Amino acid sequence: MEQRELDRRNLSMLILAHMMTDLNQGAVPALIPFLVAKQGLNYLGASAITVAGTLISSLLQPLLGFLSDHKSLSGLLVVGPLLGGLGVALSGNLPSYGWVLLAILTSAIGVAAFHPEAYRYANYYSGSQTATGMGVFSVGGTIGYSLGPLVLTFLVVQGGLSATAWMCLPTLAIALYYLFQQSKLRSMRREQQRSLEQRGKTNWRAMSLLLSVIVMRSMSYYCLSTFVPLYLISARGFSTPLANSALTVMSLGSVVGALLSGPIADRIGRRRVLFWMAILISVSILLFVKAATAFSFPVLAVASAALSASFTISMVLGQDYGRGNLGLASGLTVGLAVGFGGLSAPIFGFIADRIGLTITLSSVAILPLLAAALILALPKETL
Repeated sequence: MEQRELDRRNLSMLILAHMMTDLNQGAVPALIPFLVAKQGLNYLGASAITVAGTLISSLLQPLLGFLSDHKSLSGLLVVGPLLGGLGVALSGNLPSYGWVLLAILTSAIGVAAFHPEAYRYANYYSGSQTATGMGVFSVGGTIGYSLGPLVLTFLVVQGGLSATAWMCLPTLAIALYYLFQQSKLRSMRREQQRSLEQRGKTNWRAMSLLLSVIVMRSMSYYCLSTFVPLYLISARGFSTPLANSALTVMSLGSVVGALLSGPIADRIGRRRVLFWMAILISVSILLFVKAATAFSFPVLAVASAALSASFTISMVLGQDYGRGNLGLASGLTVGLAVGFGGLSAPIFGFIADRIGLTITLSSVAILPLLAAALILALPKETL
């Protein structure tokens, strides 16, 4: 089969679109304290915003992915960023909680709508270097999500809540760009679809195993991101600002992991790298809990890098196993499986309230080991 080259120009534009779209997703947690102050929300009302967005993203992405496998939905690259930015832009300019919740849900719908088609075209543009291309594409989203709180906080501090209106400008530009690219996108879709159909049908057994691996990976990630700052404060005596900086360390580790894992996986095999990343995640979590305080941040960076690498490679394997249903595969691996992992955070919170954070975090190290056992049962990918 002819080896396709990596399309750097179109992939770079898609990475920028990913960054600008996820900028709005990352801005929502930073928006909540300002909304609490303005609207007088209680904690339940505030948390409902986050949970509702997670549920919509988890359910909508597989559905849109399934639909896109049967009919080209390249227009989602226009509608997704547009709604993603518009919802956040309106959220600071609405009079009541109900309207604000609707605006945030609109943004979540837009972000969810963008991803299945974006991952599809990232696969196309990556050519034969799928893991490398998808890794860089994922970094765009990570950077955007990380910048979201900084950008929104700057705007609100400078101009008040009404300044959230500026959040729609970057995504509006992205939407306009892809509006004029529709004919090219549909043409590429037809060409690549024929190539994928020649490679066979979806391997649902392998997809099911892989989704289980992704859920365990996601549960590990959300547990760490939720409870690591609290653990550093209660068990290690860190100040709150220093403990929260652990999240920045995790973000930086995620970028490094996604960038380095792609080229390695393209060379030595994705399943092999995925297996060793699972082992590394487990070891790193145990070291984080047991090692001396001075090693907390370096070990956490390694764990985060391995978690990010496993996400990128899982995404590529999902598209390989789901080659007959590329959109559904993308929606399941990014949306549904990750969402299940995110919803596990309250369960870990319940456990931690009863047995303590130290034992809870240590027990999370079991999940990657279970994932590693499932990875061994995966079939070899088609390179």
